[in-house]
Amino acid sequence: MRFNTVVAALAFPAALAIPFTIPPLRGIPLTPIACAAPHDDPAPPPADSPPVAEVAAEADSADDHAPATTRPTRRQVRERCALFDEIWSELSRHDAFFDAASPDMRALRSRTRERLAQMPDETERLRELVRVVSRLGDGHVHLTTRWFMPDKPPPPLPLAGKEPLYRPKLARIGFQRDHYVRHTFEDEPGRDGKPLVEYCRLRQIDGALVTHGSGWSLLNGHKDSEVELELERKDGRVFTIRLPRTEPVVPPKRYGPTSRAVVRDKQGRETEKEVEVVVRSRRIEDGIGYIRIEHLVTQQVVADFDKALDELMDTRGLILDLRSTGGGYPWIMLPITGRFFSEAKRVCTFDGRSPLIASLVRGMGGSVAPSGKTYTGELVVLIDDGTGSMSEGLAFSLGDTGRALLIGRPTKGLNAAIRNTTLSNGMVLWHSWVRVTRLDGEHYQGIGVQPHELICLDPAEALEMGVAAAQKRERTMQDEHALKRLRERIAARNSTPDSTEAPTDGQ
Repeated sequence: MRFNTVVAALAFPAALAIPFTIPPLRGIPLTPIACAAPHDDPAPPPADSPPVAEVAAEADSADDHAPATTRPTRRQVRERCALFDEIWSELSRHDAFFDAASPDMRALRSRTRERLAQMPDETERLRELVRVVSRLGDGHVHLTTRWFMPDKPPPPLPLAGKEPLYRPKLARIGFQRDHYVRHTFEDEPGRDGKPLVEYCRLRQIDGALVTHGSGWSLLNGHKDSEVELELERKDGRVFTIRLPRTEPVVPPKRYGPTSRAVVRDKQGRETEKEVEVVVRSRRIEDGIGYIRIEHLVTQQVVADFDKALDELMDTRGLILDLRSTGGGYPWIMLPITGRFFSEAKRVCTFDGRSPLIASLVRGMGGSVAPSGKTYTGELVVLIDDGTGSMSEGLAFSLGDTGRALLIGRPTKGLNAAIRNTTLSNGMVLWHSWVRVTRLDGEHYQGIGVQPHELICLDPAEALEMGVAAAQKRERTMQDEHALKRLRERIAARNSTPDSTEAPTDGQ
């Protein structure tokens, strides 16, 4: 029991990118893994935004609802910047990767306070906080409405005050760390003579970057209000469009896709209900199995995975598909990983600069313990840019130990346990807390877990082909290569005399 408790506390990587959260330990909220991607240059401050030091008047009694053109008082500056200052302080003290002293962050802080000081409207200040979070370069940093919990995703931010939220109707697709929006150029004919339709890379939403995920919430707002999208064409030209918010926002109820299924209660009565589809499996061919996992959030994932793997125990090789798999909790990831080991394996160590983790985490070793009947066949794991947080931990735990061959593209790069912090206004800040260090002494924050064999389309070729076709083609390439390499590994193993169990180290 003691060993298992330690192991659970250290499982960290993978998340929405969903993060994972450990329940409060002695009042300390825990959560694992998140990571960052390359920084984009921050947007320049508005030309009409004077420095706070110049606009703060001596009096403290001015009306808080004064128009934006009125010079704010010092009291107003303090109140309007209070939530931002609270977030900045939390990140400075406890975030594993945030560097408040860097020139970029110092400039961003100064610019953000200047903007907030000019915003009497609370909802607009909230939108500005989303913009600044999007520029921190860490996909685990989110301003949200509740702790990360397994029952359902948090409701959206109240970006229309108390009014219902709406968003624009948008056709988009994700490919190689970017997102693309379908746009029709009415004045530009295509090859067929009709207006040209092109998928353009989405750069910003109302001034928020979308690279790390947090900017997506700015799609939401008041009904019929407009949202500005900054797009980039395949030839590099950048332009903006404005779309009306006409579609009602429906809060998410599940972390994964759903389906209708017939379920039977304890009395044997059958009813049809909506169920979450978290694991898919099949036999690709004689002797080879395939399992796909959607996320690592709920106990249903472990149960469904065990059932799927039990039905494939007679196979000689398995493809585990973690492409676009979100994160979750260590106690979901560990039992799945443990099905592939016959003995405990050390996979990482933990660290961080937060004073709250000194006695809790440092010195603990990150190990995976056997769980259930061990699958001993050859193993190939598919990963890509959508493999995030806890699922990255699952991938490198199998890859770094030599248990599996990793194929695909580098993962999202969310390398930390996350921490849930309830802010003074009741909202919740998620951020990277416990840093994960792999067996080679390196972390993968903003870089991702690298595949052993990189299988991807050249970006220029992908743009020429069209992003939708490129996405399909790249996945097919990865599928075919994974199957080819799995067959080779099975054949090589069969040629080895008395080979009865898959190796647990080495490639």
